[in-house]
Amino acid sequence: MPRPLLWYLKSVELFAGISEEEMHELVSGVIDKQMDKKEFIYTPQDLVENVYVLKEGEVTLYKSVDGKRVVLDILKPGSVFGNIGFDPESADRHYAEVTEKAYICTLPSTYFLQILKKRPEVALRALKILSRRLSQYEAQIKALSTLQAKDRILATVRLINQKDSESILPDVLKRPTKITHEKLGNMTGLTCETVTKQLNELEKAGMISIDRKQIHLTESGVREVMENG
Repeated sequence: MPRPLLWYLKSVELFAGISEEEMHELVSGVIDKQMDKKEFIYTPQDLVENVYVLKEGEVTLYKSVDGKRVVLDILKPGSVFGNIGFDPESADRHYAEVTEKAYICTLPSTYFLQILKKRPEVALRALKILSRRLSQYEAQIKALSTLQAKDRILATVRLINQKDSESILPDVLKRPTKITHEKLGNMTGLTCETVTKQLNELEKAGMISIDRKQIHLTESGVREVMENG
């Protein structure tokens, strides 16, 4: 069972510093929803006007390029997404699909704008989150175009490990991302066969550890990523 909505919103970077009274007011305008795996929150055909906060579960943002899925991001609890740039017309069009049963808060655009008028610092935090995310996407694009297969996989596993560690949930409730070969292929632009081969080689080299569908970088794996920047 998810925790009270107020607890989640207090833990989200976007709303840091908001008073208890304002937080209760914020909760009153939020739509709380449970969504099952493979449900879409929005697609490229939708005009995304709302802001979403992932309470629990996992959401994957991706595009379809020439019939292939290209993963932009894997969101963990505490992630804010949707129209955080305040302009649905110019927003980057993509899919937001639930990839693990999720509990999601929806802030309607009109309500979110009211919050911004009262609390301009929330807008600054939203822009900071957006800027950070764009930097991450640029790094991913660079990795796809310049790194060898081995280094693409190491960089991607490191990113996923980082996101798992940033979840707002207590350690006892955190669920590590299930990293399938298909998911890695979608994030790195590699075929499943190449992913399998590289994972085997990286494990033998002691750069990653694999336990079922959980993959973690070892110290030598982290050093390798840092060296290849």
